[in-house]
Parts: sequence; structure tokens; C-alpha cells
Amino acid sequence: MLPPKVKLLCLFLLLAPILALAQINPQFNPIPPSHGINSPNPLNAHNIKYDNIEPQKQKFHLFLPDTTGSYPLVVFIHGGGFTGGSPNAAYGTASRRADIKYFLENGYAYASFGYRLIATNQPDPDGVIKCLSDSKRALQFVRYYASDLKIDPERIALTGGSAGAGTSLWLGTRPNMADPGASDPVLRESTRVCAVVLNGSQSTYDLYRWETEIFDNFDGMGTNYTLDSMVNLLGYQRASNFYGGLDSIYQIIHDPALIQYRQDVDMLYHLSSDDPPIYISSYSPAVHPGQDLFHHSFHGREIQDVALAANVSEVKADIPALSINTTNGESKNDFVIRHLSSCVSVASAPPTNSSLQATAASLSSAGTALRVAPNPASDHVVLSWPETAIRTVEMYAISGQLVRQFPGNFLPILDLSTDGLAPGIYVLRVISEAGALRSQKVVIE
Repeated sequence: MLPPKVKLLCLFLLLAPILALAQINPQFNPIPPSHGINSPNPLNAHNIKYDNIEPQKQKFHLFLPDTTGSYPLVVFIHGGGFTGGSPNAAYGTASRRADIKYFLENGYAYASFGYRLIATNQPDPDGVIKCLSDSKRALQFVRYYASDLKIDPERIALTGGSAGAGTSLWLGTRPNMADPGASDPVLRESTRVCAVVLNGSQSTYDLYRWETEIFDNFDGMGTNYTLDSMVNLLGYQRASNFYGGLDSIYQIIHDPALIQYRQDVDMLYHLSSDDPPIYISSYSPAVHPGQDLFHHSFHGREIQDVALAANVSEVKADIPALSINTTNGESKNDFVIRHLSSCVSVASAPPTNSSLQATAASLSSAGTALRVAPNPASDHVVLSWPETAIRTVEMYAISGQLVRQFPGNFLPILDLSTDGLAPGIYVLRVISEAGALRSQKVVIE
């Protein structure tokens, strides 16, 4: 039999990875007065690690108006073609420094995400999904540690330029990537956000769609821009590494694994009506795709057209080369603030009955906001409002008609299987024993 001290040591070693996740202590430092930020006590913390695979890349910077509140968060994701760049890009130009100042002075936190890059001088076995997945984890990390980071995990918006814009669009359009059964609690967090702002975004990372749709008939005379032309422009190694290594660029059309890969990184494929509002800026003056392959105005137009066809709640676009401007004079920053001021993003889990208890457990430890999962839902939803007892839950049709009422002694899992609810959008109105009220939209499929 092991001595008691040895038992305690073994127990500590077993629990250490879990305990290590319980709290972080970012080192916030005052932002110098020379930056001219007019907020009570502007602070920043640099190089906060969110993973350990390549920690010099998997880090972010955070800027706060103060440390006395819980601030909505604007996330900036840098560009660089997935082969360069760092979170330092957030303050690398006067306009980006002005963005930080603007948000801090209006009471919003600002973060700049870094991520691993695609190799350029050797084969890369992972490709672009590695970069996208890093930003996904960074988003989940800031939600999990929201209390330590002084942010409101329910009010997060994404913005970025070029590859960072494409990453923001990928995160904004993918169904919730929370994994309620994950052993790593960070991965149980929602990836849904309140708004997405795109600056020079790519429309999709399925490059075959660039040939067959985005640049098909680009000159109005039946000409398209082929994959071969793209490879000649990019260089074969870079094009191959984008998908983790290819024998031929046309392998992406025939290989089942690469067909799935293309779908996984295809933002246009994943666009749907429950995605967040989108603001598109596409300022490239290029005419021929080869002049600006990654930022051509046709990318912005395609995002706009597909988002509108998918009935995304709001789509604004400014694409001067195509004489498109539907912004009504609203700036990108004002668009972000408008949506963050009114939005509560739904931290839902994938709709699988086998994960109900894990969903409830992850929600109950996720803070004080009302959370609903899965969303969209079919035959159940799981509610969590951890800070208080619940008196009643009312469910309203979007027209305002009360369709169901649940008493306060219900289980966290609300059974909708016998209600015969028509597919559509409903509002859950949750009232606490103390009289506090929270509301949340839920989509019934």
C-alpha cells in the first residue's frame, strides 16, 4: 500500500493539468499616456499563450479600458497570406492604433490573435486548417478565461484583414464548433460571435471554387482564371502546402479526403441564416485576378451575394470597384459597436442527444450569462443561468405569441419533442426567483 504522502503526490499529479486550467493571471500594464487613450485606466497584456504546440505563435495581445468591468470584446486577426504576420499587426499602422483607441474609449476590450503559419520553404503536412483552428482555439480560450481577462464572453465580434478577414468569416460561418465532451474544457466553449467585419477577405478557401465560380467569366467574355494559373502565380510549394501537400493541384478535385478538406474551409458553403451580421470592405482596384488574387473585389461580391441568399440578418458591403455600397454611411467600427451593444451570442453545443449531460455540465461552469444549447435545436434545449434560481421559462413565437411555459422546477433539459413546434425562430424568456429576466433566441429545426 502506498504511503499517504505518496498518494497525495499521485493525486496532485493527476489533477495538475485540470488545476492548471482553472485560472490564469495575465500581467496587465498601463498603456502610456503618450498613446492618448481617454479611458479611466487603459491597460494591455502581451503574449498571452492559448496553446503549447508552437507557443511563440499561439498567443494574443489584450487591451482593456480598465480592469473594473467585464467588457465586450473586439478581436482582430492579422493577415499575411497565412505565411507571415503576427498579433503585433494590431498596432502596426496608425489606422489600427486608432481602432484600439476608439474601442477602448467607448468601453470595449480589444484583442489581437496570433496563429501558426503555413511553411514556405518545406512541405507543410497540415495546411490552412492549422491556422484557422488556432484562431478557433484562441476564441474559445478567451471565453473560458473571460473572468481573468475581464471580458464579457457573450459579446464578441471578429475583424481582420486579408487572411485574418477570411479567418473571421470562417469562424463566423461555421456551425458552433464547441465540443461538450472534450477533456480540455477550453474546447467546450462556443465559437459563435455577434458580428464579423471583413477587410479584403477571401470568399472561400476552396480554391476550386475560385476557378469555377469566383473568377469564372471574370472579363465578361467567357474567360476564367484556372487553378494552373493560380499555381503559376503562387508557386507550387505554396499552393501544395495550402492543403497539406499535393502530388498535383488537381488532386483536390478527385481525392475524397481533400474534397472534405475543401468543404471544411469553404466559408460560402457554411453560410446560413443564423450566422452573425457581416460588414464587407473590399477596396482592391484590380481588374485581372492575377493583379490581386487574394483581395479581388469579386471575393467581396461573392460573400455579399451568398450571405444575402442565405438570409443572414444583416449584410453591409463597400466594394468601390463594383460600385457597391450598402453601408448607409455607417463605419465598420460603429457597425461593431451597434451589434455588440445589443447582442448576446449563443454558446450552444452540437445537437447530439448523447452529449446532453456534458452540455449541461459545461454550461453550468461557464459564467453568469444565460446560455442555450443546442441552437439550432430539434427535440430539446439545455438552459443554464448559474448565478440564480429560475422561477419560470416562457417560450414565444417570433410574432410574440406565448407557445409554452415551463415551471421553475424543470430539469436543465427542456423536452420539446411533444410540442409539435413549427420550424422557426422562438424567444426563451427566463425569469429568476428574484425577478431578474434574461431572453435568448433559439432556432427550432
